[in-house]
Amino acid sequence: MRESKAVRRYHAVAATLEGRIRAGEYPAGRPLPAVSCLAREFGVARGTVERALVRLETDSRLVSHHGRHWHAHVPTRLQSLGVRSFAQWAVASGLAPGGRFVDVARGRATASEARELGERPGNPVLRVVRMRSLDGSPAMVEHTVFPGWLSATIESLPVDAPSIVDVVEAELGVRLAHAEHRIEAFAASAMDGRLLGVPRGSPLLRVVRTARFADGRSFELSDDRYLPGVVSLSLVTTG
Repeated sequence: MRESKAVRRYHAVAATLEGRIRAGEYPAGRPLPAVSCLAREFGVARGTVERALVRLETDSRLVSHHGRHWHAHVPTRLQSLGVRSFAQWAVASGLAPGGRFVDVARGRATASEARELGERPGNPVLRVVRMRSLDGSPAMVEHTVFPGWLSATIESLPVDAPSIVDVVEAELGVRLAHAEHRIEAFAASAMDGRLLGVPRGSPLLRVVRTARFADGRSFELSDDRYLPGVVSLSLVTTG
């Protein structure tokens, strides 16, 4: 039985979009063009594009939020929560971690920051916002507070340094030995949305992490905000 013209168009649109996803033209986590824009580009009805998108979602090529904001699907990776940093875990998993400094500012520790870091309120701190990626695709935004004694080392890093931990451990001769994590759902802020390419208020996975060196000094208070579907978190306990 010959396919109708409408079916052929829908298959052609789906095949083209899938090819673009494979080629990385639509980075994982970033919204695709609007349905109306795609319909104009392909010269087809909106319904044809929507049917193609639904098929790609069924094939695990796309993810949507309530049938809107379509974006390329990222295969979920299992990340164990431990002492290792995001970059160290990624490298050990055969993935390429990326990092880009968005904002770096010196300041004074608030009462809550001081409590988490084991510092005194008002002590110098360095606040850093970084965009993180896996294999070139957006993964999460880090909002991190470092104790002031690390400021000069971190400020000297290139803007695209993939790992702060590796540099600090190598240059200062210290090793991370303890980390605690708190996991919760979180609504994307305006900055998170802009960096991750999602609307403000979109659901994110939030991991708040405090880490210390073997000598007891604080390393970081990090508020990591992951795109949904990028990682699954694993926690192993012993008793």
